[in-house]
Amino acid sequence: MRRRHLLTLLITASVLQLGGCTQSTTGTMLEASLEPEQPAPEVRITPTPLAQNRQQPLPKPDHPEQQNHRPWLVIEQANASSAQNPDSHGYFNAIMTYDYTEGYLYQVYTAPLRLTDIQLQPGEKIVGTPAAGDTVRWVVGVGRSIKDGKEQQHIYVKPTKPGLQTTLIVTTDRRTYHIELHSYRETYMASVAWSYPHDDLREQISQIRSTTDPQVDISKLNFDYTVRVKNGRQPAWLPVKVFDDGTKTFIQFSRDMLVREAPALFVLGEEGSAQLVNYRMKNNYYIVDRLFDRAELRLGENNQNIVRIVRR
Repeated sequence: MRRRHLLTLLITASVLQLGGCTQSTTGTMLEASLEPEQPAPEVRITPTPLAQNRQQPLPKPDHPEQQNHRPWLVIEQANASSAQNPDSHGYFNAIMTYDYTEGYLYQVYTAPLRLTDIQLQPGEKIVGTPAAGDTVRWVVGVGRSIKDGKEQQHIYVKPTKPGLQTTLIVTTDRRTYHIELHSYRETYMASVAWSYPHDDLREQISQIRSTTDPQVDISKLNFDYTVRVKNGRQPAWLPVKVFDDGTKTFIQFSRDMLVREAPALFVLGEEGSAQLVNYRMKNNYYIVDRLFDRAELRLGENNQNIVRIVRR
């Protein structure tokens, strides 16, 4: 009986112990489930660039215009290269004479309270009105004169203050002038004119035909002569051109020669001796019926003006 009672107590104690373990485990599991969830760790992926083949630079274009696509730079370069400025060789007294070429930009410098006279070719007529870019701060007028029996037209320009720039376009019955005007405080150009090489050449050919044998081929004329002052100042009768047709020599003077004292012509020998040579005058030409290598034009007695002519 006692043994059965002890066995019952042992079984009961074991059951109670197991029940306590179960309750403790359940309580622990409930407490774990009530804890807040921890955020998942952030994973960052850094991309790795793929290896690429290195490309060679493209070759430069053969033509500069393919490399330069800046039109304003092309325009600036064209304007700068076509600009014609005054120089000492073009001045005669206070007149600056440009050689006319179509498309050039002729620079004219002016000053307030000063008129600059722009002279056109005698016989040339202005078509319309000279057009200025700035008509508010620039004064532009037109005048006329007579030269060599022909009417010569003038354009007068004057700025209202220094530091101005504008353009002036003059259209005539023969050509168009493109002019860039600048104003200084005091320095100015008193007068501007042009020479016309093509017109002068046509006139010279006409004069040569009237002076030489009409049968002579103008294209075969020899103009390879030098003219320089050997003694004294540069005379008003300095030849403007010397040429030959293979048998005769022609010395051309300015037309002022017709009303001035004319120099004598001497041909120089091999040893430098001077010999007076026969020649005749036709219009503003000396015509010598022979060829020579060296010759001199002399005028005066004590202080002679001497101009030497050399055939090259």
